[in-house]
Amino acid sequence: MRLVQRTLTLVAAATAAVVGLTATPAAAATIETGHLDVLDVDYTAGALTLDIKTYSPVNDDLSPAGTTLRLPSTSAITVPSGSAWNCLGAAGSTVYVAPQAENPGLIWAGWNTEDVPTAQGPVRMELVGVSSVPAGGRFALYTTDAFGTPTFRLNSTTTTGCPISVWPGNIGAGTHAHGNWAFSAPGTYTLSFRATAQGGSGVTSPTVNYPVQVG
Repeated sequence: MRLVQRTLTLVAAATAAVVGLTATPAAAATIETGHLDVLDVDYTAGALTLDIKTYSPVNDDLSPAGTTLRLPSTSAITVPSGSAWNCLGAAGSTVYVAPQAENPGLIWAGWNTEDVPTAQGPVRMELVGVSSVPAGGRFALYTTDAFGTPTFRLNSTTTTGCPISVWPGNIGAGTHAHGNWAFSAPGTYTLSFRATAQGGSGVTSPTVNYPVQVG
């Protein structure tokens, strides 16, 4: 009898440990390091959804609701000179960036449409809105090529020629890539996104809000 009780106790403990490990990402309130696909687009049973894909400690999907992405003050960079950078900010000014290249001290943020069938793609990605506290904070998502030249994908900057509310050329189905996620000032941001399948059913996701803490 004692042997049975001990066996059951060990099984229960192991189960609790597994459950605890699996639940860790879902319970995470703030994430400030690691590989994340912030714009994770999934197509399941005729519906398109947006969530956050994590890779460690487990491969999981998180709801952006209740999950805050954080960029510390160490993410600050100086805006380079040159007209190619005008839509990021004034040359010499400071912005806070989750970088395209992996940095173990910061989030490595990307986008992922690997769970969107080819027949449903490409995906139209919209930046529906950006709000910040204090007011006036700007957000830009851009990539850089081998020469360091930026290409802006989404941008809330209101300077003439800078705003981009719809991802140019859409995002192909089966894509997994990373870029630079830039914020103009410390504060609390809410980024609102919406995705639409351009092929097949043409289904649209709900608008999803992503909280971001900068600084």
